[in-house]
Amino acid sequence: MHGANYKSLYERFQLEVPETVYDLSENVNFLGAPPAIKTVWPALLETISSYPHPEAEPLRSTLAQTHNVSSNHILVGNGAAELLTFFANRFSGKRVIILHPTFSEYKLTLDAAGAEVVELVIEDLHNYQLPLSAIKEAMKDASCIYFCNPNNPTGALISKTILEELIRYGEQVNCEIVVDEAFMDWTDEKNSVIPIVPRHNHVTVFRSMTKMYGIAGVRLGYLVGSPQLVEQLENKLPHWHVNQLAIELGEICLQDESFRLESIRKSNEIKQDITLFLEQHDCIVLKSAANFLCFQLKKYEQTREFYFHCLKRGVVLRHTENYEGLNGQWLRIGMKDHAAMEAFKLCIDEWCK
Repeated sequence: MHGANYKSLYERFQLEVPETVYDLSENVNFLGAPPAIKTVWPALLETISSYPHPEAEPLRSTLAQTHNVSSNHILVGNGAAELLTFFANRFSGKRVIILHPTFSEYKLTLDAAGAEVVELVIEDLHNYQLPLSAIKEAMKDASCIYFCNPNNPTGALISKTILEELIRYGEQVNCEIVVDEAFMDWTDEKNSVIPIVPRHNHVTVFRSMTKMYGIAGVRLGYLVGSPQLVEQLENKLPHWHVNQLAIELGEICLQDESFRLESIRKSNEIKQDITLFLEQHDCIVLKSAANFLCFQLKKYEQTREFYFHCLKRGVVLRHTENYEGLNGQWLRIGMKDHAAMEAFKLCIDEWCK
């Protein structure tokens, strides 16, 4: 279902695992964790014998300061996935809108919660034009709508102006707004709606710290929402649900802004290079604000064959067969190091001969 599980792929399709495998199906920062983490790692061992702070302090306060909001607007979680799950549980028997193509976890958690999921599809992927009329019509009878910004899997960025319009409309029709900003820290943050959350109790923003900072195995995310929502979810979450190592690592990551900026710079350089390469091979490439690209082969009906062509050569791409609106006709590729991208280029060159 997700990327970053290539061993299961090879096993499922009974393929021999090549000696070298480049996993481009996942989108965690290829630079890994900030260097400061390696420096302090031995000292962190001393923290594992103590219980963590139940509200994930001091990380919670640091996040509040980072986003210029009060700490009672912040809820830290064991990955954003945990918070999405508990958030979805509020909508049992209620209508919730999701916009395809989008992150599969929204529908999975909403279905598990017993919500009635209303699914809209964005047809214009190249310009990523939201069907505003259809969205507003659906919002009239819905309890909540989910936006993914930048979008996963396309990388498209919704302007803050459009989101503010929909936020104001949601206030009128009593429809909550969720904005998943898991990849917003790969941008200049100008389109984040976190600054307006304190003025709108019906808006909740989800953030992940695992993609940018290369700590997916630790599990760390947070939401920014109304104090009432934070308290409500906090009362349902297990005690000590964020471990002490995650709290410590989150603090270190937030202090290293130079690492984030350097990560963005390098990712954008690679993205620019691979976009040009793909276009030279007659592929369609969607504009992405994140650290991944979504592209389509000239003969998109051969997408599955190309996927396995790459797999057999040790290059794992993210298929889109479980993304409504992409229907297996596109592929997503994470920005990785030089060796990985060169291996991918070789796959394209061989395929196009």
